[in-house]
Amino acid sequence: MSKKLVIFLVIFTLVFSVGCQNQNVTNKQISDSSNEIKYEVQNDGGAFSSKDIIYFIMTDRFYDKDKENNDFPDVNKDDPKAYHGGDLKGIIEKLDYIKSLGVTAIWITPVCKNQYGGYHGYWITDFYKVDPHLGTLSDLKELVQEAHKRNIKVILDYVVNHTGNKSPWLNDEKYKDWFHPKKNISNWNDQKQLEEGWIFGLPDLNQNNPEVKKYFIDNAIWWIEQTGIDGMRLDTVKHVPKDFWNEFAYNIKSKYPNFSLLGEVWNDNPRYLEQYHKIGIDSLTNYPLYNGLRKTFTRFGKANSLVNAIKMQSAFTNPELNGIFVDNHDNKRLITEAKEYGEAYLKQALTFIMTYPGIPIIYYGTEIAMEGGDDPDNRRDMEWDKIGNSEMLNYFKMLTHIRNSNEALYNGEFELLNYDSYFLSYMRKKGNSKFIVIYNLQNKEKNITINLKDDSSKYTDVLSSKTYNIENGNLNITMKPLEVIILTSN
Repeated sequence: MSKKLVIFLVIFTLVFSVGCQNQNVTNKQISDSSNEIKYEVQNDGGAFSSKDIIYFIMTDRFYDKDKENNDFPDVNKDDPKAYHGGDLKGIIEKLDYIKSLGVTAIWITPVCKNQYGGYHGYWITDFYKVDPHLGTLSDLKELVQEAHKRNIKVILDYVVNHTGNKSPWLNDEKYKDWFHPKKNISNWNDQKQLEEGWIFGLPDLNQNNPEVKKYFIDNAIWWIEQTGIDGMRLDTVKHVPKDFWNEFAYNIKSKYPNFSLLGEVWNDNPRYLEQYHKIGIDSLTNYPLYNGLRKTFTRFGKANSLVNAIKMQSAFTNPELNGIFVDNHDNKRLITEAKEYGEAYLKQALTFIMTYPGIPIIYYGTEIAMEGGDDPDNRRDMEWDKIGNSEMLNYFKMLTHIRNSNEALYNGEFELLNYDSYFLSYMRKKGNSKFIVIYNLQNKEKNITINLKDDSSKYTDVLSSKTYNIENGNLNITMKPLEVIILTSN
């Protein structure tokens, strides 16, 4: 055998053996050409499923129970950009009200210590301390314990993208490599800019720095261990590299397999959102569906927007785990934006998220038809004086009762039925249980026909108890202006 051939065989053997060893580092580790997916992570929802309903609370604006933490200079109930006094004890005080809504979980805004004026929780200066405006770590532990007694799960809003601009790290040489250089985002379609730019002038953390990565993985696990929370809502997910989220999710799920991660990915493209599910985030805020919903259930709205959003849902692996919502703390409330007939459109929108596959997320106050314009007007104090005589609250409770009592509505098949620009219909079914939901989007009567060939069921409207028969394979209904009809074959 020639000397050159021997050398070649030796080199080939070494390369091959090293390659095999690398492939067997861990049975959880997988390869990906983009280097974004290093670990295979269980992303099936953890303790959460499509049966859940989440109630989203901005703690400072919900209920002021503890007056002793109101003596800070940045507490001013008359200033919409200041603290208003809501606290963790306030949420504890209102847990029975929350339970009465029929929801199964609460999501609360970040509790970490914030800089002056950070009532919302997103300007963090200390990631290991509870903000004293909101209470103490003991208060947070009590909230989780009291919620669990009522079978209510707790989701903590969690921030890794940035700090407040008064963070002590900014003046400490030790942390100089923890931040990206200050640079605004000029191209929102450039992923590198999204991940390294400073949004709203907030110092952007560099998660590619191993120290930063370790700090936040350890910090997240510390909050879970200390409080017993059931999940985290991850803020500004698309502004943080995917490989960080993959390792973050892997470390948390390795220790807490039932823990759930809900990611805020503010983008209209389901395929873009789905990338973050693949790396280990269980659920995503379904902005594509939200945008379709908001363009449909409003003055001059048309069904086509929502129908197109529904058709795009096939891009998701597990669409039923995504959060679907009407309002949140970043946008005008639907009832305000819809203007004329806002309450009727809000009823339609609430009906949709309660009868469509997904996990409904209800922003505090939406259940009582609270108004709210652009931030910070959409973050008004909870209007507790309305709950005693709120038609919307009664309607909302009826919806949650119907949903919670019928598996077809939270775990059934979905079928889009007939629609045009001004009406929409679809079916949910599980076994012999069937529901048909119909919307008239116009403020005038509308005659609609739904094709249901091979269906001889007799349907009853759960709202009015009126019965409908199928004639020649069609369901013919004259709908009232802006009416919602929920039919069941049960």
